[in-house]
Amino acid sequence: MNDLTDDHSQYYEAMHQADEDLAAALSALRIEEDSHRVTTAEAAAGRVGLLERHIELCQQLRREHLGGSS
Repeated sequence: MNDLTDDHSQYYEAMHQADEDLAAALSALRIEEDSHRVTTAEAAAGRVGLLERHIELCQQLRREHLGGSS
């Protein structure tokens, strides 16, 4: 494999892990909401925070592995 292919492979693996981590965090938050340990508003705010961090991570991974500014 060449360096470009390696970078793309590492990027896709990192993105896959980030997606799995997001899904797990959203699931955990859903459990908290369903058990009434957090309110609907708190859960919504939590989801927003998780999604914002996920977008930031995706942008960071893209810069690290593929270059560019987005």
